[in-house]
Amino acid sequence: MSQQDLLGLASEESHRVIPISASQSLHASAGASATPGAISTGLSRLDEALCPPSGEDVPGSTTSSPGILCGQVTEVYGPPGVGKTALALSTAVNALLDRRKVVWIDTMSPLPRPRLRKMLRKALESIEGDRSEEDAIQNLHYFRTASLPHLLALLFRPPKLFPPDDTSLLVVDSISGPFPSYFPNPTELRARLAQSDITDKTKIQWLMNRRWNVTSDLANQLMKLATTRRLAVLAINQTHTKIKGQPRATLCPVLAGGAWENCIATRVVLYRDFCTVVEEDLPILVNARFAEVMKRSGRILALRLEENIVPFATESDGLRGMEKKQPPSVTPQVAEPRELLSQPASQPASQPPSQPAGQLASQRKRKVDEIADSEDDEDDSDGDYGWAEDDDALLQNPEKQYL
Repeated sequence: MSQQDLLGLASEESHRVIPISASQSLHASAGASATPGAISTGLSRLDEALCPPSGEDVPGSTTSSPGILCGQVTEVYGPPGVGKTALALSTAVNALLDRRKVVWIDTMSPLPRPRLRKMLRKALESIEGDRSEEDAIQNLHYFRTASLPHLLALLFRPPKLFPPDDTSLLVVDSISGPFPSYFPNPTELRARLAQSDITDKTKIQWLMNRRWNVTSDLANQLMKLATTRRLAVLAINQTHTKIKGQPRATLCPVLAGGAWENCIATRVVLYRDFCTVVEEDLPILVNARFAEVMKRSGRILALRLEENIVPFATESDGLRGMEKKQPPSVTPQVAEPRELLSQPASQPASQPPSQPAGQLASQRKRKVDEIADSEDDEDDSDGDYGWAEDDDALLQNPEKQYL
């Protein structure tokens, strides 16, 4: 594993991207047969969901190599601890197995090297060949960007040989990590500007839109890098809670907006939910992780289809797909209810005594004008309340009750 020093980013040479037409880029990408069409994520069902239905939608993509498509920017977002870094590690391991180079840009937490080596060791055991773990790990180039200016400098004014030749995957973990410390939320920013001495409305508007301008430039640079180098860019995005304008509190990506949406070709959301699986012919409710494809080949998937929602589990040496099965439909067996002593032996306790249909119909609630006067007198009779003939005498002489 090689680690680059970012202190010497400033260079007198201008590393600008040479502009080419869209037709030239299309023909160049279609003719690059050595470049893999996609990189597997380690989950076969997710790889199939990430690929477009037809290979004609994206140049260079084939149905024989499903996964994260090269030449595009793929966004993976979700709450903390849901498995975003694990999915990126699994994708990087599969790229290293294909003898391709991987660039890992770290903005927050350091790269989990022991877990990466463990996942790579298990993957090497499942394939035939004499490749060693050290040979594969040499193709991983690790960059540490401690702040947002470091990240922007690495992408806009990169050092020489960045990214290295034959690079197939670029991982940014995470792309939204440095933003909160440099750009507060709009409410806090307005409060700070109100307390400051800035009165120029143009400058205030520029400060309010600064975050979106930086996000737009960053997204465009990632898209250019993926298109010109024919590599897959995997950007890990964090989430925050959004209440305003939502029917309820909703987790939304930290980096969003029109420019970001236009540059993101594929989007995958990770979350936790309960899943019913069948083990030993018994349905079991387990807490699983889900990867759902929400955007593919630049098109938002409006319908939530079952094939686009993939349950999986994270392990120390890789990802494991879970087969979501429905238990077989069996007619429930209802036990015979026990008979009450006060009912006949042939009458179950759960059923009322059989009554004629006419009598059941007469038990409906009647209106006041339908009740006869004689029935009113009968309803007020003492017999309905269990009064005996001697009860009136006991009320007149209550001492007799205790004799």
